[in-house]
Amino acid sequence: MKRRTALRQIAYATGFVVATPTVLSLLNSCTASEKQWLPKILSSQESKLLNKLVDVYLPKTEQLPSAIELNVPQFIDSYVDKIYNPDDQKHFKSAFATMQEQLKVYADLQVNQIHEKHIEKFLDQYLKLKGEKDQERLENPDFEGLTTSELLNTLKSLSIKAYLTTEKIGEEVLAYDPIPGAYYCGDLNEMTGGRSWSLS
Repeated sequence: MKRRTALRQIAYATGFVVATPTVLSLLNSCTASEKQWLPKILSSQESKLLNKLVDVYLPKTEQLPSAIELNVPQFIDSYVDKIYNPDDQKHFKSAFATMQEQLKVYADLQVNQIHEKHIEKFLDQYLKLKGEKDQERLENPDFEGLTTSELLNTLKSLSIKAYLTTEKIGEEVLAYDPIPGAYYCGDLNEMTGGRSWSLS
C-alpha cells in the first residue's frame, strides 16, 4: 500500500509527542480487550470498523505490536468522549457514520465482511497527504463538519500519537531515559541508534 510508507514517515516525524497528564491517564486506562470493550462514542459496529482501520494504519510487524494490541482504538473512543466538546463529538460521530456507509458502498460489503485490502483501497482514495486536495471540502467549503478525508486524517493522527505514547513503545521501542530533564545534543544515530526519544 503506497500510503504505508508515508504513515511510517509521519510516525517518525511525530516521535516527539507532548502528552498532557489527562491524555496519559486516558491512555493508561484503556486496558479492556477488544471483546470486552464497550465504546462510549461509537456504536458496536463502528468500533469494529475502527479496529480494522487502526490495524491498517499500524499493523503488527516482526519487531512491533499492532495498535490494536496496545488498545489504540479504545483510546481514540475515550479521547473523543473526554476531550472533544459536544459539537466536535457530534461532527466526529456524523463523519464516522458517513465514512462507514461510504466504505460499505465502496466495497459492496457489510462491515464484518470488510477486510484489509478493501480498507487499503479506500484509504488510497480518501486519505489525503499534505498538499493533496480534498474534493469534498472544495465542493462544500462552508461545511462545518468533517469530510471523510479529514476524519481519516484525524484518526491517523490520533492512532500514531496514542501508539507512540503507550508505555510499551515509550520504554521498549523509543529511546527511553527514566529520569527526564537532561538535555542531549548530538547525532541521533550515534546516541540512540536512530530512535526518537521517549517522554520528549
